[in-house]
Amino acid sequence: MTERLILGTAGHIDHGKTALVRALTGVDCDRLPEEKARGITIELGFAPLDLPSGRRLGIVDVPGHERLVRTMVAGAAGIDLVLFVVAADEGIMPQSREHLAICELLGVERGVVALTKMDAVAPDLLELARLEVEEELAGSSLAGAPIVPVSAQRGDGLDALRAALEEVAATSPARTLRDGPAWLPVDRAFTMHGFGTVVTGTLRGAALHEGDAVEILPEGSQQPLRTKIRGLQIHGSVAKRALPGSRCAVNLQGIEVSAVPRGSVVATPERLDYRTRIDVEVRSLAGTPALRSGATLTVHVGTSERSARLILLGHDRLEPGQRCFARLRLAKPMVAVEGDHFILRGFSRIQEAGWTVGGGRILDVAPARSRRPLEARVVDLHTMASGDRSAALAVRIRQARLRGLREAELLRQVRSLEGIAAVRVGTDRWLDPEEFERLVRRCVSCVERHHRERPIDPWVGFAAVASRLPSYVPEEAIRAALATATEQAELEAAGSGHRRPGHAAHVADPLLEKQVLERLKGAGLAPPNLEALAPELGVDARELRPVADHLVREGELVRVAAGLFFARVELDALRERLIRYLRQHGEIDPAAYKKLTGQTRKYTVPLMEFFDAQKLTYRRGNERVLRGS
Repeated sequence: MTERLILGTAGHIDHGKTALVRALTGVDCDRLPEEKARGITIELGFAPLDLPSGRRLGIVDVPGHERLVRTMVAGAAGIDLVLFVVAADEGIMPQSREHLAICELLGVERGVVALTKMDAVAPDLLELARLEVEEELAGSSLAGAPIVPVSAQRGDGLDALRAALEEVAATSPARTLRDGPAWLPVDRAFTMHGFGTVVTGTLRGAALHEGDAVEILPEGSQQPLRTKIRGLQIHGSVAKRALPGSRCAVNLQGIEVSAVPRGSVVATPERLDYRTRIDVEVRSLAGTPALRSGATLTVHVGTSERSARLILLGHDRLEPGQRCFARLRLAKPMVAVEGDHFILRGFSRIQEAGWTVGGGRILDVAPARSRRPLEARVVDLHTMASGDRSAALAVRIRQARLRGLREAELLRQVRSLEGIAAVRVGTDRWLDPEEFERLVRRCVSCVERHHRERPIDPWVGFAAVASRLPSYVPEEAIRAALATATEQAELEAAGSGHRRPGHAAHVADPLLEKQVLERLKGAGLAPPNLEALAPELGVDARELRPVADHLVREGELVRVAAGLFFARVELDALRERLIRYLRQHGEIDPAAYKKLTGQTRKYTVPLMEFFDAQKLTYRRGNERVLRGS
């Protein structure tokens, strides 16, 4: 399929842009009464241009008046080719230069020059005008572009102009971004009777379909709206699908026109966001004063504009014609997309150049708040500017360090995850491979440290590992790191946790272990509880609990009640006596139980309840009987 391209007009006021579009397409782009009364274009105009080959270009006709340059920028932001219009009887004018600079800053590098009003000058003056334009363009992105003399009134040169446009379009790649989510910066919104709200713009990213759910990010608000596409039109023709690069009209379901003024964005849900800081590559125009760090300028992105503070990274000033990396601090939040272009305009007019002072490309819509050295940040931005998508994604994920980035968060920052080379943890989080490997090592170290500090624990639980790591490390990242360490045989895993291979639980003080075991074994069925035993051994009761638990795991002791431990041999012997008694008598009451144990109620009751819990006996009235009997 032939790729759809958008052709934008550019040039000084009254040089015949709209008349030329009308002559080429038959469409009058001056549709407003004020435009017809004043004879100038105030708003953006749109028309389809069918070339001899059958290729169709969408034309965006922009105003030429210097007070309407922001409207021109809104239209030029979505064009692939430029039809640069210069009147033969006036030649290059200030607005011609500013429009040319804007196109260049937006990355529009292909186009055709229409030398209009050829019928208004003599042949020799026409040739002088052509030479002047050729000389003016020599240092620009349109150097060497075809220059075609035309007369919109008489029709002279129109066929040659169409042929030149055909040739340039056939060899021009699309400039508008055509990957990632769909997003349409709104340049016009109106109401159609019987249909409701309609917005127009140049579609970027992905296709839109009738019936699609979309998100509206309104200009002047930070409250996204959800709706559906009720209908689509491309240059007045109803369509089921609009491809990226198309000039299209979108009929929105259930949305008031006041909710989507120019500057709003219609997009794939949950992919774009409002931003207050963006990192960019900026270029200062030749012939303008140097840009100083800290300067307040107006930034134009898509069809939006904001006041912004320019912070140059690594420079105090940017000389004319030079470029560097910078941060734009926006006075109010604005929707921005990685890879999009922007224009910077000043507040005082520059002689022969208008108010445009520079522009460039957005590299990072969500720069991390960190204390990394400036030099490191500049290196990252060089990578982001390189065009290597995989490397740029790696930079973003590396900046997140051990926190990583949730996929939904990452997709709000970049157009696509194509080429991602990161570790996925859990279901939707990405970590830098080197950071993840460090996390694996740290988890192993946490287990080793726990073994040193609490050798009595046979396994180290997840909570114990997590408590030794920074609180911001996500649970799913820790679990993934532990699993990886297990796969690498650095750790062993069980339901109770993890341990280093070969680790055997042991008491740090063997003498204390021996003393506890001897004392409890020697006590028979009347062992002291831990609170009573601790003073005898000259230690705190809290020190005895892990020792007793360890002896339970080793099979030497049995925990019968809180703080009460019996030697296993004593309990096993009591079990046998109890079973024999019940088989002989069928049941046992508390008095007989006390006689069987030879102990007071203090010990007999816990033992009765213990054997019930062990499913050996059960209570029936005031007696115990064997289960299954």
